[in-house]
Amino acid sequence: MFKRIYLVMLFFSLFMPNPKNDILAVMDSYNKSFGDANYSKIIKLFDLPASFNLEDKTITASSKFKLKLIYKKIRGDLPDYYSYSKWKEVKIKLIDSNIAIVDADFIRHKKDGSAFDSGSAQYHLRLEENGWKIFSLTPYKTIVVLD
Repeated sequence: MFKRIYLVMLFFSLFMPNPKNDILAVMDSYNKSFGDANYSKIIKLFDLPASFNLEDKTITASSKFKLKLIYKKIRGDLPDYYSYSKWKEVKIKLIDSNIAIVDADFIRHKKDGSAFDSGSAQYHLRLEENGWKIFSLTPYKTIVVLD
């Protein structure tokens, strides 16, 4: 009896959507597209309007054209030896069934594979009909929990 229940649960778990895996897939696609400077692919991962919450201002991209310009600027500001980034740690919080917050630490690598920089960002994603989309991004150095 226990085996039968276990097999039924296993069967359904294989076919039910898994938000964590779906969100990780979006984040991995974003990371790869950023490294490859594939702006067309990056744009497809966003739900517009999108906001970039910087320390001193918020930049909003209300069109695909503006989002592409923002990413060309971000990517253009990186050194010529930048090749790709890898996630160091990714923490996902599901706010409700349609909103997720991702705290991600990344490491930037040179063309020879050596690390040269690291950073962190918080991504807000929304579940759309065609999958999870990023709608807000906030780079940060540290998070302090206030009591």
